[in-house]
Amino acid sequence: MRIVKKNSGFTLIELMVVIVVIGIFVAIGLPNFMSWLPKYRLKSAVRDLYSNMQLAKMTAVKSNQNCTVTYSTDPDQYVLSGALSKTVVLGDYGSGINFNGPGNETFAVTTITFNSRGTSNAGYAYLSNSGNTAYYKVGPLSSGVIKLQKWVGGSSWE
Repeated sequence: MRIVKKNSGFTLIELMVVIVVIGIFVAIGLPNFMSWLPKYRLKSAVRDLYSNMQLAKMTAVKSNQNCTVTYSTDPDQYVLSGALSKTVVLGDYGSGINFNGPGNETFAVTTITFNSRGTSNAGYAYLSNSGNTAYYKVGPLSSGVIKLQKWVGGSSWE
C-alpha cells in the first residue's frame, strides 16, 4: 500500500502575484482617498456645528434661559454657553478646517443667542477646508430655524 502525500499551501509566485495586485489597488485608491479626506472632515465639522446649534436651541427652551454660541477665529473655535458649556475647536477635525467663506467671510455675528422660545438673532458661520475647495454656511434665521447650506458656485447656496 502506497501513501500519497498531498502538498498544500501557496507557492512563492502565487503570493507575489497577490501582493502585486494589492499594491496596484492601493496605488489607485490612495490618491482618491487623499482628495476625499478634507471634504469629509469639513462635512463632519459642519454637521457638528449644526447639531450643536440645535442643542443650544433645545437647551434654551428646556431650561427657560438663554444659550449662546460664540465664534472665534484665534483659534478657529466656537463655545456654547448658558445652560450648557462646551468648546469645539475646528482644528480637532483635522488640519485646515476654519471659518472662511467664498468671499473670505467668517461669520455674520460673533454670538448667536437662543432664547427660551427657541428664537434667536440671525447670522451664518462660514466654514471651509484647507484647499478652499468646499464651503458651507450654518446659522439660524430670526425665527430659530437653523439652516445648513453648501456653496455651489457663483452666488448660489443649496
